Amino acid sequence: MIVRIFNAGISTGESPVNYLLSERDHAGEQRAVMPFVLSGNPDTTIAVINSIQRKHKYVSGAIAFRDTERPTREQLHGVIRTFKETFCPGLSGDQFNSLFVLHEDKGNTEVHFVVPMIEFASGRGKRMNIHPPGGQNVRLYEAFTQVMNHRLGYAQVIADPLKLAMSGFERRTKVGQRDRDNKLFLHKRLTRMIRSGEVASRDQLCHVLSEEFGVEITRQGRDYISAKFPGDAKAKRFRGPFYRADADYGRLLQQAQEVKQDRYLSPAEYEQARTTLGALVEVRRQFNVQAYLSPRRLRPASSRPVPRTTYKPITKTQKEISMKPEVAAIKQIVRDAMEAVGLIRAGRPIATIRRSKADVLTSMRSIRERAVYQPDEDRAHTDMDLVHEVEGALGAIQSDINGATSDVNHAKTSGERNRAELRLIRLTAQKRRLQMQLEQARVRQLNNIARNKLLSR
Repeated sequence: MIVRIFNAGISTGESPVNYLLSERDHAGEQRAVMPFVLSGNPDTTIAVINSIQRKHKYVSGAIAFRDTERPTREQLHGVIRTFKETFCPGLSGDQFNSLFVLHEDKGNTEVHFVVPMIEFASGRGKRMNIHPPGGQNVRLYEAFTQVMNHRLGYAQVIADPLKLAMSGFERRTKVGQRDRDNKLFLHKRLTRMIRSGEVASRDQLCHVLSEEFGVEITRQGRDYISAKFPGDAKAKRFRGPFYRADADYGRLLQQAQEVKQDRYLSPAEYEQARTTLGALVEVRRQFNVQAYLSPRRLRPASSRPVPRTTYKPITKTQKEISMKPEVAAIKQIVRDAMEAVGLIRAGRPIATIRRSKADVLTSMRSIRERAVYQPDEDRAHTDMDLVHEVEGALGAIQSDINGATSDVNHAKTSGERNRAELRLIRLTAQKRRLQMQLEQARVRQLNNIARNKLLSR
């Protein structure tokens, strides 16, 4: 058993799900055995993927078994359950989405899966990736494969050191398969020369490619070489153990002999693999808890930036560029509304200058003192001042709304119109929030006046 991850994840949800459930395989041939859904709901997975606005929307892959490995349905469900616990630890089944489909049309057993890159635990739809880049993730998948093969009684998966590495493009597309055939033709002849001792290092290998096969070596990387075939416009990249700069061909030939024999973990090796898997799963669990399950932390008031003093035009951050326009507008509305409310509560006009930290602290103490010691009559005057300030702010916003409306009507391009519409939405929301503040201040003012009249009788 081995886990393979496909290089995809940027299409709509219909593309991977329809392939998993299709009556035909990737080559268009009729499947001898129809796919079977083991876990998840295809329609739900499609809807979740299509709701993601980021470029990378899902992770897809397959848990593939050898032709001689025949797991039962109960064992397959156990593998799926352990897979979720390993790569989504700390999250329950309703906090992320996944789909697992059984394929048996190639003569072996394969469980294909699609996991949308989004979580539901935080309520904010953050990005969740079960296959992030990095060596730690690679070790996690290797440990999972070792442990599951041992538990199921299967031989361990050992990579053939003489095998040429192929990309998903070369395995699944017609153009890529043509490149793959040419590379395999050359790779087999190089392998024979290495076995016979004619080639003993990568330098000699590159020399043979140039002199005997007429191949131009365009680049030699740490773990690959790039070679251009005669008549080709682009170079092809060769990857594999004996294309590495530090390759020891004698050792690789010895390992190739060992690969032909089935290898099983000893009790000590299994315990080590199980310990490694548990440690890596715990690291991922802590990450998931911190990223998705922990409450959002707010910065202390002293470290928060002083509210801006003027209305700023809408600008999109790099993260917001890929979002829907209305989402970016809502985020901007919330930021500006919080600034306006903060200034109103502090008893300051909207168009105030930036204050120093000392001024802010002094103002905060003054507000607390007025809230505790200020007579009702003085509070009524404060609310009256606040009413005047908010009315002034409303007048300024109405002027901006008129200007934004004019910009929408006179926009020459769709981009200008979108920007003007977003600004109009933001200003309208600000106006509504200030109107609410104005009504609240008026109500407090009337209540204070009525209470003072009762006390004076």
